[in-house]
Amino acid sequence: MTGRRNTHTSIKQENKMNIPDRQVIERTLSNTATPEEARAALRWFATPEGRACLSVMMDEDVDRMLADPQAQQVDHPVPTNRMYAHIRRQIHRRRLRRTLLRVAAVLIPVALLAGQFIYFGSRVDLFGRAAYEEIRVPRGERMQVVFQDGSRAILNADSRIRYPRKFAFAERRVELEGEAWFEIAPAGNRPFRIGTGALDVDVRGTAFNVRAYPDDAEIFVTLETGKVSLTAAARTLASLAPGEQAVFNKKTGVCSIFKPEDITGRPAWTDRRLVFDAAPLADVMATLARCYDVDFAVADSASLRYACTLTTSAKKPLAYVLAELEKITPVRFREAGERRMEVFLNQ
Repeated sequence: MTGRRNTHTSIKQENKMNIPDRQVIERTLSNTATPEEARAALRWFATPEGRACLSVMMDEDVDRMLADPQAQQVDHPVPTNRMYAHIRRQIHRRRLRRTLLRVAAVLIPVALLAGQFIYFGSRVDLFGRAAYEEIRVPRGERMQVVFQDGSRAILNADSRIRYPRKFAFAERRVELEGEAWFEIAPAGNRPFRIGTGALDVDVRGTAFNVRAYPDDAEIFVTLETGKVSLTAAARTLASLAPGEQAVFNKKTGVCSIFKPEDITGRPAWTDRRLVFDAAPLADVMATLARCYDVDFAVADSASLRYACTLTTSAKKPLAYVLAELEKITPVRFREAGERRMEVFLNQ
């Protein structure tokens, strides 16, 4: 009785530390506890204190069985052989139960750890074997992608992004061709990396724009908030602060940092606005080709010498935008087939 009282007192003291009470533990062992009570008891059995208490309770069961006073009160002849065999069976059962409970005390932490491993593995690619998804945005369209970690990207026209269904344990990596605006959700020490082929962009909880069309000679990375670092050929090139823009020349490998005056929020194209600031006509036509799904044929290469400054809406018809360009340059446009425009100088 002393051992039982001391154990009961010990359990009451542990209750002060949010340990399940004796009744919850007993209901768990007898398989009559509620799911919430069973989970609390199993979590405690996974601790050294829980395993010690479980062992004491098993010893108490054996002591009560051997000290049962009713076993000594018999009013008829005792069948010695049958009683002996019965006692052996009871002792065998108690030993088996005691062994199973001790095995359970060892396996419970393993089961809990395995459960956490399976749950974590369902959300994170632990071994880098996750399948990939690819999204292509045709010319004339835009699209938003939300990743499984809460990060999102708005893809500009004529862009492609490739990403795993589940991000890897060590990093979150996507591959981009074209232009996208990213808003990255923080994820501890797991960086978010955008690979563009020639340049990698590493970020943590940041909003920024990447323009990396395969046909363009340069890659542009413009940072609104947070911090990004740029690497190429395993070499760190630069780190950007908010309001800065990096221009990476794919041919020379030179990375230049600028601080434009008009970096305020998301880029204009995400709101279907067209903003050209002293932009070469070749760049203007490339942007219009992606935005309106049209091709330009340059009849006179001299027209490419001009630059344009214009702000308009991509929601307006292409004819309206081309008319605006004709007002500020000597360049003229005319239809040369389905979705094809010819460019020449006004003579």
